[in-house]
Amino acid sequence: MRDEGAYFGKTSKGWFFGFKRHLLVSESGLIVNAILTPGNWDDREAVTALAQSVASGSVCVGDRGYRRPSLQDELLEEDGVLLLTRAEAGEEHQALLCSVRERVETTFSQLWSRFATRVFSRSWQGLWTALKLKMLDYSLCHAGIISA
Repeated sequence: MRDEGAYFGKTSKGWFFGFKRHLLVSESGLIVNAILTPGNWDDREAVTALAQSVASGSVCVGDRGYRRPSLQDELLEEDGVLLLTRAEAGEEHQALLCSVRERVETTFSQLWSRFATRVFSRSWQGLWTALKLKMLDYSLCHAGIISA
């Protein structure tokens, strides 16, 4: 899918070829919003779009890939969203931040274990459609609307 935008990218786990999925997950683990970017895009490019889907006055927690002081100031001024990473959280907030990050990582793990080996798309549109359907299925199961 090189013609569709797939590129080499690097994460904390190593190099890969393809796309990155960025999720906005509620504190209960429901997927609120998702963005698919090429593998070589900076993670912070997706934050602005994700932040537009939450109410002003919200607090979002991100990993260090989303950290940049100018971006955090921009989100606070333009969208009224406070973006926190471990670097900004003081000692007294580390436990809370870790529990929120654990919920997000659990959501990623559950999506991976249920669907990662079953996406056989031949185009970007097919890949994105398949991922959206899988995230919808996950959210409906998580909410108890359908069974797994």
